[in-house]
Amino acid sequence: MTAFSAGDLRELTISRLVAGGDGLGFLDGKAVFVPGVLPGERVRIRVSRHRRDYDRGALLEVLEPSPHRVTPGCRYAGMCGGCNWLHIRYEEQLRQKAAITAEALRRTGGIERAEPGIEPSEPWGSRNRAQLHVSGDGGLGYMGAGSTRVVAVDACPIAAPALQGLFRGEASHPGGLERFTAFGSAEVLAVEGRDDDHELAVTVGGRRILFSVGCFFQSNLAALEKLLSWVLAGLEGRTAADLYCGVGLFGSFLSEHFSRIICVESSAMSVSFARRNVPGPSHEFFPMSVEQWTSTVAGREPLDAAIVDPPRAGLGPEVRQWLAEKGPAKLLYVSCNPVTLARDLRGLLAGGYALDDLRLFDFYPQTSHIEAAAKLGRGGNG
Repeated sequence: MTAFSAGDLRELTISRLVAGGDGLGFLDGKAVFVPGVLPGERVRIRVSRHRRDYDRGALLEVLEPSPHRVTPGCRYAGMCGGCNWLHIRYEEQLRQKAAITAEALRRTGGIERAEPGIEPSEPWGSRNRAQLHVSGDGGLGYMGAGSTRVVAVDACPIAAPALQGLFRGEASHPGGLERFTAFGSAEVLAVEGRDDDHELAVTVGGRRILFSVGCFFQSNLAALEKLLSWVLAGLEGRTAADLYCGVGLFGSFLSEHFSRIICVESSAMSVSFARRNVPGPSHEFFPMSVEQWTSTVAGREPLDAAIVDPPRAGLGPEVRQWLAEKGPAKLLYVSCNPVTLARDLRGLLAGGYALDDLRLFDFYPQTSHIEAAAKLGRGGNG
């Protein structure tokens, strides 16, 4: 194997895209990861980082472009680090997300499965929630691609129309904060640091959901409608759990089909909203981590169904073990990371679950981020 050093100029062909969105190619058998490319492209790169097992390359020139390459629909492409797939035709973005997920299932989960179906979103103007940074001159923008420098922008084509006034300076933002979260829809515009004490409400699936801009909330309302419809189909029974429940979004809808909902969330502020979004005397709320909850008396009670929506790190080992040993007959797993999803599915399948269905939902067009939902089932409660 030839040794390469940082700064070397090389040419290579991209084999495929990997989780995180970079392209994978090989130089004398050694893996090289390159951003901004497409499968099948012949590219010229500069080796930017050298490691024993792999190298990273900076794209210098596309020598043989893919037919799926397009001119980016944003003038900040390549400077702003917010969107890493602006160079890919939208239909191909969807296909690549399905392929990346299938590869993660095979490689990490040991699960051989056809590429999952994917629900598209509007390619532009669909992002309702964004984390914004303040530049040195007071402008708003995003972190630069591969850097800690803020790139100020006066428009963001992926952001919902309600957020555009922030970039144009038509809406105020909090002073003294270097970064903050903003949420905007046809019903509301809220900015962290300015509207922290304001109660927000959006209509999702015909229901009014209450939250605060400081709470986690999904960032694409149109895609969320599709996810809810798919996840909730066919669920009914007596008791269901909404684990990592946030403000009780899933629990709110589960309450239409179950007489008792258990909501578990480590953020006390989010739980305060969950109590209002999932009203009723028979429901229970636990402001603690799911790991802690599995050791409680409530965590030992039988469930008819559960929805888990963990952070990118996926399920902790204690939660995987609890689900494998005591989990309900029906389990819905919502994930924003196909690699940790695949890892967790491996453990769940070994614990007696079967993967009944898997579907992707494109919450983040123009990026490599993937939102997946898996339906699992087994004959009994374990």
